[in-house]
Amino acid sequence: MLKTLENDILRLTVDTHGAEIHSLIAKDTGIEYIWQADPNYWQRHAPILFPIVGKLKNGQYEYDGTVYRMPGHGFARDKEFEFSGQTENSLEYTLTYDEDTLRMYPFKFKLTVTYTINFAEVKVSWKVENLDTKEDMYFSIGAHPAFNCPIGVEGSFDEHELEFEQTEANPLTSYHVNSAGVFDGGVAPVKLVYGKVLRLNHDLFIEDALVFKKLFSEEVKLTNTANNYFVKVNFKGFPYLGIWTKPVKAPFLCIEPWYGRCDSERFDGELKDRDWENALEAGGEFEASYKIIIE
Repeated sequence: MLKTLENDILRLTVDTHGAEIHSLIAKDTGIEYIWQADPNYWQRHAPILFPIVGKLKNGQYEYDGTVYRMPGHGFARDKEFEFSGQTENSLEYTLTYDEDTLRMYPFKFKLTVTYTINFAEVKVSWKVENLDTKEDMYFSIGAHPAFNCPIGVEGSFDEHELEFEQTEANPLTSYHVNSAGVFDGGVAPVKLVYGKVLRLNHDLFIEDALVFKKLFSEEVKLTNTANNYFVKVNFKGFPYLGIWTKPVKAPFLCIEPWYGRCDSERFDGELKDRDWENALEAGGEFEASYKIIIE
């Protein structure tokens, strides 16, 4: 079920399936910023990654002596959320554990997703609750919004630039993801112009996503240099940022703030031992948010 929020500047549409953004339109220009899920390339718009980010080694993990299987990026993106509230400028969705999730993930959780619009900004807020009264809960969570490239009708993918808010190490270090979807210990240099600008081309993504850890920047700006329209993603507090598209000339770019990451191929521990896994005490809450700003 689709719901829409709008103000004088933008129109936001969100689906109960996956609590996923379907559309973000600038009302003065009519420009659609969100990828429209063309099945010839990639059939998603902006999935929420929970309770894992990336892939598990061999598609499985161990917890308390039991082995569980879970698809990459978790199950939230494929679940029907409950539409739980609306105000003049916000939409709220909730997902709570059930028999199906307990087969993949043995924790009693509640995930609340809130979209709030303010002028040209969309704030995406997450609240994760551990509903158990005894056990710690281990989880990762991340965003995967895809933006149209080109932004607007002019230009091509290669005419877009991704500008980091702060001057970064140059080249940047991207952690290498192998064909199994896990880190193999390798890294790749990513060259920036003036220490801040990544000029896009599909060859950057031939192997997989670019994955950056603990950047100085808390925001990136994707600009179409053919018309100077842009979208910003603010990811303050997030330890990882992924950048991805399909290398087969796909006309979109995903900008992905993550609290967590895929497994390493050398990993052989339990769920609690995964790198950057978040631990939430019984009855505890975890909150995080990121922002999308359009122009």
